[in-house]
Amino acid sequence: MPSSKPAANRTTESALDMPSAGRALLLASRALRLRCPHCGEGHVLKSFNAVHDRCAECSFRYCRSDDDYFSGAMFFGMMIGETLAVLAIGAAIWITYPNVPWSFLQYAIPIVLLGVMIMLFPISRVVWLAIDVMLRPVEASELAASRE
Repeated sequence: MPSSKPAANRTTESALDMPSAGRALLLASRALRLRCPHCGEGHVLKSFNAVHDRCAECSFRYCRSDDDYFSGAMFFGMMIGETLAVLAIGAAIWITYPNVPWSFLQYAIPIVLLGVMIMLFPISRVVWLAIDVMLRPVEASELAASRE
């Protein structure tokens, strides 16, 4: 269902770009530090469940599209969380083999997976923003607007 809100701040129509390996590593390091993907200085997260509107340093607008912009972060949160959980489960099985505590793992796996997903929720937003900036470089219109 189309949104009834005006699309005045939408920048999803910007051109896609193939990033270099150096740029990808730079943006990954900024995402790991939870910093602005454009300048690397400003904090992206306001609190556990909130993202700043703009970077305090370069005035980059974090929400680059409509209200559902960070919906894509769910995919990366699930991907990162499930990868970490599978690696931890695999390590537990490998370490305890041949006497794998299956009954313990039966209850521990869902609890660990839920905990990892909750911990990665804010990080997934920063990762999504960094990937978006990597594929759709920042345009001047996203920086030129006055600070709100």
